[in-house]
Amino acid sequence: MFKIYHLKKNYFSSPIIKLLLVGVLAISVSCKDSNENNITYFGGKIKNPKAEYVYFSKGMKVLDSARIDSYNKFSFQMDSIDIGLYSFNHGPEFQYLYLEPKDSLLIYLNTWDFDESLIFSGKGSAKNNYLINLYLQQEKYQKTFKPNYSLNEEEFSKLIDEGIKKQLNSYDQLIESEGETPSDFFDKLAKTGIYFPFYYYKEHYAYYHKKALQLKDPPVLSKDFYSYRDNIDLNDTSLLDYGPNLAFINTYLYNLARDEKNKDPENSIFELKYMEVIVNNINIESYKNKLLTKGAWGSLTNKYLSDEDHQKIREYFFANCTNESYVSEFNIAIYQKEKLACGDALPKILAYNIDDSEIEINAIIKNSNAVIYFWPKDLGRIEILNEKLDLLKKNHPETIFIGIERNKSNEDWKKFVETKKLPKNTQFKITKNSDNYSWFEGDMARTIIVNNKGNIENGYVFFLDSNLNYYIKNINNQ
Repeated sequence: MFKIYHLKKNYFSSPIIKLLLVGVLAISVSCKDSNENNITYFGGKIKNPKAEYVYFSKGMKVLDSARIDSYNKFSFQMDSIDIGLYSFNHGPEFQYLYLEPKDSLLIYLNTWDFDESLIFSGKGSAKNNYLINLYLQQEKYQKTFKPNYSLNEEEFSKLIDEGIKKQLNSYDQLIESEGETPSDFFDKLAKTGIYFPFYYYKEHYAYYHKKALQLKDPPVLSKDFYSYRDNIDLNDTSLLDYGPNLAFINTYLYNLARDEKNKDPENSIFELKYMEVIVNNINIESYKNKLLTKGAWGSLTNKYLSDEDHQKIREYFFANCTNESYVSEFNIAIYQKEKLACGDALPKILAYNIDDSEIEINAIIKNSNAVIYFWPKDLGRIEILNEKLDLLKKNHPETIFIGIERNKSNEDWKKFVETKKLPKNTQFKITKNSDNYSWFEGDMARTIIVNNKGNIENGYVFFLDSNLNYYIKNINNQ
């Protein structure tokens, strides 16, 4: 029924996994006593570990950590735990866990194929195997979904309804096999994982249908097309950290902002409309602050906004964001953007190469279009940046890509360059003693785009911004 069951069959038939299960059974015996004492257990084995530790979290808060032993095993024991959505992190990867008190959950995974290799066993495993399988199915479906946007509204809605029905049937089979009524929270979690990815497609329909058919205007949709919106709770704290929920809500809020902007396109600033929609719809203060910051940061990368537009956005952000750390970071970003204004000549940037020699970046990129990118601290974003970097280099061979490290020690930076197999002639490091360091400091993956005349085309673009490829293509066509 589920793809995960085929994975189990393949893995459990191998000699290596048979040996692993002997160890898992030994752990399970010890877990039996734990369950009798109201202890919840989570552990397992990681093949090809990428780090020394596994972290157990709820939302953004790390609750505990466990060192991976010489047999690549780890374990957590919790005296008391609430029914809910948790996660575990290893290296740059993470995955969700659904836990109930007295669960005894074991995993096996291979980091070379993290999500696809993940298998749960023990008490609570059926629900978690269902959730990871649902995630994998949705991920696979999304990769081939785009051609469906050319369908008319009726055909598209029928396709969505059929997809939801199929997933609900699979969920019903899980409940039947379990032989007991699931908790209210698991039912909500599973149905969010079923419905919301399909709602996500519907939120994208108008834009991609117009693009697919090369229409002048987006399609006029029936009043029932978005009827599901009436039943959406944008402020459900229990789902605040669940990927399908966040992906849908972010897209939905963007669409609301776009609708507001379209009412008066000549006098509307999208980033400002987006922040207004957030304030009017999101009541969870921490989440509201994050989204406001997202809108504010997005405005920094938009080179087409006027000074007056930027001022309106900043005033609104400062009036409504209550997180002092976000406010401070945004103030620093404003300062940095103003120091690197569009059209200005790139200031002299001195950095050190892998041989500890001081190099002037300006000389390296002279007479070339260039992207100067700064490595982030976050491990997950480093991995994503590295993947995107390879693609951008392939698409824009005439562009020079220069990587700069700001935060690691010299030893750690050199080790990083070696480990990631980065070309040493394009990797540099600046120190806090460098001139103009304050113009570049931070821990996010930002870039500076420079044209072949040595002038700044955009002084503040995030490397993971979906428009980066467009910006590079634009300067190469000048």
